Amino acid sequence: MIKCHMPSSWRRLRKISRILALTGSRQILTQVLATKGAAMAEGDSKFGFKDMEKALETLKLLESHDMQYRKLTVRGLLGRAKRVLTMTKAEEKLKNINAAIGVFEKWLEENGGGASSKNAKTESEDKVETVPGLGFKDKAAAEATLSILAERDPDYQRLAIKGLIGSSKRVLSGTKNEDKITAIKEGVQVLEDFLEKFEAENRIKDNRAYLPLAVVTKLPDPKDELAKEFLEAYGGSKAKGNYKHLRTMFPKTDEKTSWDIVRNRQLSKLLEQIKSEEAKLFDAETGAPTDLHLQLIHWAYSPQPDKLKQYIEKLAKKTPEKRKQESSSSASDSSATSQDSDGEDKPKRKKKREE
Repeated sequence: MIKCHMPSSWRRLRKISRILALTGSRQILTQVLATKGAAMAEGDSKFGFKDMEKALETLKLLESHDMQYRKLTVRGLLGRAKRVLTMTKAEEKLKNINAAIGVFEKWLEENGGGASSKNAKTESEDKVETVPGLGFKDKAAAEATLSILAERDPDYQRLAIKGLIGSSKRVLSGTKNEDKITAIKEGVQVLEDFLEKFEAENRIKDNRAYLPLAVVTKLPDPKDELAKEFLEAYGGSKAKGNYKHLRTMFPKTDEKTSWDIVRNRQLSKLLEQIKSEEAKLFDAETGAPTDLHLQLIHWAYSPQPDKLKQYIEKLAKKTPEKRKQESSSSASDSSATSQDSDGEDKPKRKKKREE
């Protein structure tokens, strides 16, 4: 008797994958899995990530759905795109999928759906304000954009530029005025030139990833007033530990320089000082961060975050009195002073017993 239903493409691919895995045909298996990943994401679905145009089309189609559904869908596509990327070797396909990933990441960034805020309770709580003034309508607008992005976090610079380039293609497709088209293309060229130089110089290496607020607050409070105000902003009612809000937040005495730029300037000074003095980041005896390292931490940054977290975990296991003593002597000089004072107490007690 003939069966009414043919096996689904998914089941067929799984079966082929098992056979190839058993026979050791790894190269063919990789290709099959890549095809399967793409089929899952693309298939008969109207959503996809094969290139930038498909990603933009997906976002357009999602506009008719509620925000929570849109975020979940984009995150899902983003995750699958990254998995497919690891199994793809063709340069052109890699380039196209990366472009689509950039579009989705930019959208999540603008709509508060990134990793740091995906558990937010409401849309209003996780909505991150976009840095104002960014654009590509002509060469002047693009150059102004680069000026606005200067001194900001390199990962945000790249994300913002990629997002603008992606948006420009959508705008160009709906523009008929030749003068406007020419102006936009000139603006986009400025952005593309910047991005090309950015990648060639590997500027992403200069990105100073933010330490979670929960890590920073485990250590002594800063003495520097500006650093203290920064941490208050980082953990305040607006940012709530989400560093992305700092791009549109400002110190009390400076309404032109946002906190992310202030932070990068302070970190540059401290890192240069550490380099010139060949200063250590951790005390050799206690394992505590040194004074200069602690100043970096007060700006939510550490060159060795894993080692810092290990120290904090170790500190948390100690008694309250011991924990207070060690955390307050983070600088090596303070540690030495503490040891000297401890040494002075013992002879006094001994002398009393002898009398």
